[in-house]
Parts: sequence; C-alpha cells; structure tokens
Amino acid sequence: MKEIIGSPGNELMETEDQLRIEMHDEYRKKLQSRLQSKLDAAQDAFIESNRLIKRRCIDVTLITTIGRIRLRAMKGYCPKLRKWIVPIREAWSLSKNQVLTPSLQKKLSCTACETGSFEKASWLAGEWGTSISDDAIRSCVLELGWKALNKPVSAPCQEKADANDTLIIMMDGWMARHRGIDWGKSKHAKAEERIRWHEIKSAIIYRLKDHAKTSAKRRSLISKHVVAVPAETDPVDFGRRVHDEAKRMGMGNAKRVYIVMDGGIWLWNIFEDRFSLCAEGTLDFYHASEHIHALSNELFKDDRQEAKNWSAKMLHSLRRHSTKNLFKTLEELIANPPNQDAETVSAIKSTSDYFQNHKDHMNYPAAAKAGLPIGDRKST
Repeated sequence: MKEIIGSPGNELMETEDQLRIEMHDEYRKKLQSRLQSKLDAAQDAFIESNRLIKRRCIDVTLITTIGRIRLRAMKGYCPKLRKWIVPIREAWSLSKNQVLTPSLQKKLSCTACETGSFEKASWLAGEWGTSISDDAIRSCVLELGWKALNKPVSAPCQEKADANDTLIIMMDGWMARHRGIDWGKSKHAKAEERIRWHEIKSAIIYRLKDHAKTSAKRRSLISKHVVAVPAETDPVDFGRRVHDEAKRMGMGNAKRVYIVMDGGIWLWNIFEDRFSLCAEGTLDFYHASEHIHALSNELFKDDRQEAKNWSAKMLHSLRRHSTKNLFKTLEELIANPPNQDAETVSAIKSTSDYFQNHKDHMNYPAAAKAGLPIGDRKST
C-alpha cells in the first residue's frame, strides 16, 4: 500500500511535495524569528527576578512541527536554587533536555496512539513532514505519560452525569508487550528477553445515554473517558485514579452508578474499597461463561457436543432468567458428582466457590431490561 501511494513519476505529487517543503522552510524561519523575539522580551525579566549570575549565551535547539529551529538564549547560575538554569526553558515549561516542542509532542503521541505502533507512527510522521525515529516517539509518549500521572485532569468535565444519568464504569486488566532488557541488541544472551508482557490496568467511564445503537447488532460510544496506568502500578493507586475520574464525571450526582468487571480479586477489592456504598457491581458475563464452559468440558470429557449443549442451556438460563438454575445445578453436582475423579470434583468445587463469591453480581435479566451492558457480546 505504501508503495502504491508513494509511487514515483507522478508530476502532481512531486510538485505538491516540493511546494510543501518550500513553505515548511519559509514558515520555519518565521517561527524561529517570532520565538526569538518572544524569548528576548521574556528572559530579561526572568533573569532579573531570579538574580542569575555568571550569565552566558547558549544555543537552544528545538524540533517543531515545521522543522528544526535554533534560538539564542541566556543561561545563568541561580544562587537561591544552587543550580544552573536556562530561563526560557522555565518560562516555556520545557524540561532540561527537552528538544521536541509541546505541539509536536502532542501530534506524535496522538499518532502513536492511533497507529498502535511506534514504528508505524514514525513512518506516518514522515509522511506529514516530520522525520523522527520510533525510539524518539516512544520517549515522547513516556514523558507525557508520566506528566499526566503526576498531574491528573482537574478541569470541569463536559460529559458530567446529572441526576437523570446512569454512570457506567468498566474496569479490567490486559496484557501489553513491553521492551525487555535485551531490546535492540544484535546479540543477546539466552537468559535475557527482547520483550516482556505486563498487565495494564484500565477503565472506561461513560454515561449510559452516550451508548448509541448503530445497527441491529452493533453499538458504539459517542463519548467515553479512559483511565489507564503504567505496568506494575499498585491496584490501590489505580483504584484511586478511577475513583477521582468518576467523581469528576459526576458520580456523586448520577441517579445510578453501574460497574462491570471480571472476577479478578484485585478488581473486587477496589469495588469494596471505593464503590460498594454508591454503586452496584456486575460480573462480566463473558468471564462467567468461561467458567461454565470450563466446567462443562470437565464434566463431559468424552462428549464435546454434550458439553456444548450443557453450557448453552446453563448460560441461556443465567442470562435470560436468574441464577437459580446455576446454583441448584452446582449444589447437585457437589452432592452427587458424575464421577469421583479428583480433577472433576475439584473443578465443581472451584466453580461453585467462584459463583458464590459473585452471587449478588449476576442479575443479567435486570441489566438487560434497563439497557445496561453486561460485558463482551462474544459470550451471548
């Protein structure tokens, strides 16, 4: 596809690209001149107010959305802070070694998020005029991510729930690939890893009225808020961030707060700690179905069709009617297991314990009647 789009010999494309390059250069020079003027006007007052000594001029190179620029700035020693500072970096909120401008950082981060790959983001950035490596984009995303963690959103929420709204919260953990300690080496030891998989904790929060039906079998969200934290973040910290965002979205005003999760113990600990007094929790139907399928495969090891039929009937009853049939069947299986095989007995007992822990979290018929989500549609 890339080769077709960028095929050579197209006079229209070549002329357009050449003009874009020329205009980029012209605007880059204008941007450099304008920023230098702003710098000169701002840094004198900064230097005076901070009483910098041992001052000298240095070059500050920045990479912008329209190219690389070089500015002449002042550097000095601050006796009060006991360190060397570049006033304009302080004034423009640039970190010590930051080269990418905030505007370019935003564009690169958005590109990386939409493509889902630093390598693809690097290629796409080159297409819209910025040649940058995938490593530089990764560093940019990490830097902005840490800044976001240290400074949560505090602005008023435009999608805030009111007294007539139902606020939906869906929390989960999912595995993401990270660079291992041996990433990028041409030769690596067998004991080391090029990649590592880590769990990412995330949540989606939205108002029920923002759940739109686009077709008979398809729905989409008009608006949603996402809370995500880096790998290995403590569940307590994740729960606090979800709770803070839910409050910002009007959890205290909403008519109803509804939370969907799988059976992860850490998720339900968050629920008990943060939401149990103001929200109702529901076990994701897809994960409930996984446990029922696993049990049916154990009960009917030699008959896959019978296992399929048994789990289908159980899931239909659970979703359309109530939990009575499920718990009655599990009680009967515990009292009279189909065989005394240790694996079968253990599977029945563990499945029963799992659902007993969630006996108050599986009112799927009521959820369907209220138009509330119950989890992944693959389970239906």
